[in-house]
Amino acid sequence: MQTVFLKINAGRPGIKKVTLSLVKWLTAKGVKVVLDGTAAKITGRKAVKTDLALIDLFIALGGDGTLLSMVREAHPTNAPFIGINAGMLGFLTEIKLKDMKSALTKVLKGDYEIDERSSLETEVEGLTGKVKTLYSLNDIVISALKGRLITLDVHVNDEYLNSYRADGIIISTPTGSTAYSLSAGGPIVSPKLNGIIITPICPHMLSNRPIIVPDDAVLKIFVKVKGDNKVKVTADGQVECLIAKETPVIIRKTKSPVKLVVPSKNSFYEILRQKLNWR
Repeated sequence: MQTVFLKINAGRPGIKKVTLSLVKWLTAKGVKVVLDGTAAKITGRKAVKTDLALIDLFIALGGDGTLLSMVREAHPTNAPFIGINAGMLGFLTEIKLKDMKSALTKVLKGDYEIDERSSLETEVEGLTGKVKTLYSLNDIVISALKGRLITLDVHVNDEYLNSYRADGIIISTPTGSTAYSLSAGGPIVSPKLNGIIITPICPHMLSNRPIIVPDDAVLKIFVKVKGDNKVKVTADGQVECLIAKETPVIIRKTKSPVKLVVPSKNSFYEILRQKLNWR
């Protein structure tokens, strides 16, 4: 690998020292390091605009949020992503700081596997009438701006599924099943499975339960609100968009998967036991 892109979470303790050490180490290996704006700022370097199509590897130094943000910003790309955990839980950024250089040494030698993860593409019409496309590796959340109950009519491949009266709804990938969807009572789904998870948030009817549909399905969700309340669509908990009333939110799987580097032999179930403190 000749060129890597490094994105960091500047809010993590000691991140400047770690970043400088990593950049120096990679450079000594003959690797060109392209820094995101935040990494360039805290290391005293200039941020250089680079064609992301020239990147061979994307490195996230932070938590899962850092990796999710980088995946979205780099879309579309065929290059793999790797996460270094300088955060807390870290389902996606499983490599610990103390193992960072040994793991990257293997990656630079080509000693790694690729885990392909499905992601979501969401079309929404904003308040100005412009159609926007949001990308997410974990999930898409539809909820009211004022936090009130809303009605969501969900269609799967143009077939009516159900009307949810709830605080909102989470549409997640198997990767995102351990994120917000899990907190809302959704199932844990192995990333090896193909599916899209529909999880209502605090539904008014107890019979409204999560459901998993095929990942080749196209979801259309019509949202009904009362009064002057507005509805927002949020991608991976990071990017929000207010949507026009009476227009559907259209969600489908992206054409190309996200490639995550697997430098260790940790299985999905081992990661679950570690992160969720299972015995």
